[in-house]
Amino acid sequence: EAAKPAPKVKFRPPSTGAASVRVTGGSRGTGATLTTLDVLAPDDIGVTIQEQPSLFWFQSQPSDASFELTLLQEGRVDPLVQVAVGRSSRAGIQRLKLSDHGGKLVPGVEYQWVVALVTDPENRSTDLVASGVIKRLEPSAALKQEIASATPETLANVYAEAGIWYDALTVLSDQIDAAPGNKGLRQARADLIQQIGLKAAADAESALADK
Repeated sequence: EAAKPAPKVKFRPPSTGAASVRVTGGSRGTGATLTTLDVLAPDDIGVTIQEQPSLFWFQSQPSDASFELTLLQEGRVDPLVQVAVGRSSRAGIQRLKLSDHGGKLVPGVEYQWVVALVTDPENRSTDLVASGVIKRLEPSAALKQEIASATPETLANVYAEAGIWYDALTVLSDQIDAAPGNKGLRQARADLIQQIGLKAAADAESALADK
């Protein structure tokens, strides 16, 4: 498919001055079996205006390890959502829709979400773990108007300019799912991920755009 001009997507995080909350999974293994695991989330609190947003993470290569995603609400012990998969056999950018698992976010509340590759169920201290924080905000009237008047080509950037990380990433990802051969969209997603400092995921996505 011919590459259309990539949508310009510039993420402007809300300048909260908050401490870093993202935990990078880093890499585990040796040589060719080195696996990188990262949540696709900003360094500080990422925001959404959706009640049931999508969560995205990056795994550099398939693994025989089992996989877990857990969503925890501030001040509550029991997970809001917990999803376990027997074998994490997919590599690349992956997604979980909270709407598929009944998880709903309350505005103004912070939630930590954690992804883990469980290499040894008997010794969970060896898990490869990455996590981020998400908070749902109520959109302003001005932002609602901008969203309503956006075109498919500009919608991701409307969210990104407003600092709404998860929704900008979701819009681009939905468009990629609908047009997997569109290299411009893939490069736009790679550029967006690069803006929050996740080089491994951005490079992998960029390589797909170059194919």
